[in-house]
Amino acid sequence: MGKRAQNIRKWFVNIFSGDIILKKGIDRQMPFVAYIFVLFCIIIAWSLYVEKKMVQVERNAKVIESLEISSHQRDIELVGLDQRTRIEAMLQKMNSRLQPPVDPAKIIKAQ
Repeated sequence: MGKRAQNIRKWFVNIFSGDIILKKGIDRQMPFVAYIFVLFCIIIAWSLYVEKKMVQVERNAKVIESLEISSHQRDIELVGLDQRTRIEAMLQKMNSRLQPPVDPAKIIKAQ
């Protein structure tokens, strides 16, 4: 084996065994590396939290929209009922014999 092959082999052994950390003095920087790792974990957790809340906001917006539609439909029904009762009250006040229909409307064919 040549000298170059031994150097490459030694380099791989140093990297995979962790000796390079001690030789380069990186062990003194480990608290900083741990701090950076914790910061990345916090950033990832915060991003996931914000995304979860945004999904919840979108769901709530859809629910609010459907509730608004339902509310408008009820308002229209109530206005229609109010108008009908108002007309019935006016007819009774005028002593009219007109009554609401008992049977449904029939189609009259003209010849």
